Amino acid sequence: MTGPRFDALARLEGVLAARPVPPAAPGKDYSGVWLPIVVATLLTIAVILALLAWGWRSRRRAQSGIPAPAAAPAALYEQEPALAVEGMYVGTVREESRLDRVAVHGLGLRSRARLEVHAAGAHPGLLVLRPGMDALFVPASDLTSVGHSAGIAGKFTEPGGLAAWGWRLGDAALTSAFRPQRPEDRHRVVDALQTIIDRARTATADPAGQENPR
Repeated sequence: MTGPRFDALARLEGVLAARPVPPAAPGKDYSGVWLPIVVATLLTIAVILALLAWGWRSRRRAQSGIPAPAAAPAALYEQEPALAVEGMYVGTVREESRLDRVAVHGLGLRSRARLEVHAAGAHPGLLVLRPGMDALFVPASDLTSVGHSAGIAGKFTEPGGLAAWGWRLGDAALTSAFRPQRPEDRHRVVDALQTIIDRARTATADPAGQENPR
């Protein structure tokens, strides 16, 4: 191929071929920046976890006077409950402070659970079944109150999102809470617990209407 256009292209190729190609700029090495950041982040997480573990152990030592709940009566596992509800056991706190979570005997550990209210038989009360943990049984005579709550330490919800009950464990006044899986079960839990509380109070009252000393 010949002609002016071919000659011009040939000259352009020659000029480009003769022009030196600059070396590629070396990539920036950020290893000196990211490594300290990653190490500092991991150390911060480790310190936070250590502080949480230390705080939990300190709380357990401070609450060592709270006795372990009594074992659930074996008959309850074969008995049909008045009410059974699936949901989440939120935990237990001291009655005087909704933020003071009880760390002993697994009472403060949140988990999936099945709540049963037993109204008939020799052991009326509340039974909470949690996978991998001992069942929590609260006799009706130890229940002191029940109602709706927006939250305790470990879980805060919309107003009335939890069913909470007050109870006695030895000399300790405690409050526990449960969040039913279905919202309509919140009222059912509160009503069922109030029923066994009222029955227990009636059973301990003398003919004059005065409660017998416990």
